[in-house]
Amino acid sequence: MKIPENYLPVMPYLILDKAADFFEYAKTVFNAREQFILPSEDGGIMHGEIKIHDAVIMFANSTDTWKQKPSGMFLFVDNVDSVYAKAIEKGGTELQPPQEKDYGYTAGFEDPFGNQWWLNQG
Repeated sequence: MKIPENYLPVMPYLILDKAADFFEYAKTVFNAREQFILPSEDGGIMHGEIKIHDAVIMFANSTDTWKQKPSGMFLFVDNVDSVYAKAIEKGGTELQPPQEKDYGYTAGFEDPFGNQWWLNQG
């Protein structure tokens, strides 16, 4: 199996009603970097790719054929408190406030696009 250099064997693919807004949110909250953006004819995003550290998340605007399909993701971060605070400040909803658990310092939130993010301090 040959996997292209910029990809991993498994990557989330989110179909979102507001893909461009998700892209901006991810850049602000996770310091995500643009890997590839293919605009659609109507000004949306036909296909987008961001990187958070080495992880790639693909996403696109929903259509009549492809309805919104948010997801849940687990993410290791350097600073749970900082990422969580930015997420809530930018419109995220608390699922679990930052706290110490058996498996580490963790928190959870839902972004304004319906995706759930579970943070753990790496």
